[in-house]
Amino acid sequence: MHIRLSLTLTDKIIGSAPFLYEGSFEAGVAYARRLGYDGVELHASDPSALHTPDLSAALKENGIQVTALGTGRLYVNKGLSLTDGDKAVRSEAIRMMKAYIDVAAALRSIVIIGCVRGNVPSPDRYGDTLLLLGESMQTLDAYACSHGVTMVFEPINRYENNYLCSTYEVADFLHVNELKNIKMMMDTFHMNIEEKDIGQAVIDNIGDIRYVHFADSNRLWPGQGHIDFRQIIEILSNYKYNGTISAECLPLPTKQEAAVNWLSSVKELLEQI
Repeated sequence: MHIRLSLTLTDKIIGSAPFLYEGSFEAGVAYARRLGYDGVELHASDPSALHTPDLSAALKENGIQVTALGTGRLYVNKGLSLTDGDKAVRSEAIRMMKAYIDVAAALRSIVIIGCVRGNVPSPDRYGDTLLLLGESMQTLDAYACSHGVTMVFEPINRYENNYLCSTYEVADFLHVNELKNIKMMMDTFHMNIEEKDIGQAVIDNIGDIRYVHFADSNRLWPGQGHIDFRQIIEILSNYKYNGTISAECLPLPTKQEAAVNWLSSVKELLEQI
């Protein structure tokens, strides 16, 4: 099993966002390398900020790979979602997502679909929202296919998004819409809230999983809560998962302590397998 361990970077942490580095992406790449990470997961509201000569030089100089591009800032910062009732807003969200795909193609990375899916505005709009999301996803899937980019849809817990919260719901959505280049990301923090049995959920959906976020039940680094990460890593190993595990946890007590402790705890777990 070859696993890449990735550090989450953003230009600015907003609220209680679970990122472990804030500032210049070029400096963040060098920082990730010094700590011993293999890759970086980049979060910015403007995809053009993720494909610059300086960043490309920093990645090459430090031997660091961009594992994924986060897109949540489109929703958090700009209010764009793929299911907005206003067609013009949906079109702009799709246009921006295509820009992320363009950058991902250049960087050979994955694109994450998280809260940019938006929320169901009222119970009677659930079916309509799913239809709008399906249309948007099919458009993006075709574009991702043409650019050789994999996208991953993230199940997010009910307190942050009000639909497609579990791995089973997301898997069903992906299959019903026959999406080819859109797969699933698993996030242990969200799974701890939504899944009856995290290990069984991983086993049942392993065929769709292409990216992994590790955070404990309290969203701190593994070992600070009650999730059985050894069981999860054993399952990933048994099914020959060879992707990325990324450090999306709270930057507490400090960003550096969380980044150092996340890496040491996950490396220790991997060494036990």
